[in-house]
Amino acid sequence: MDYAYRLLDNVKYFYKTLNPASLSGAIDLIVVEQPDGSYLSTPFHVRFGKYGVLNSDDK
Repeated sequence: MDYAYRLLDNVKYFYKTLNPASLSGAIDLIVVEQPDGSYLSTPFHVRFGKYGVLNSDDK
């Protein structure tokens, strides 16, 4: 039981110290109707903030 408590405590600590700026971004889907009536789509991904910084202390 002590192992499970320590694991949960570590997960909670990691979540609290996580830098939200590294998680910001958007994933959009652009869909275009083709002349034959079919649809063609491509993913569109944009990331904001500093990539690779998970903890706010790592800035």
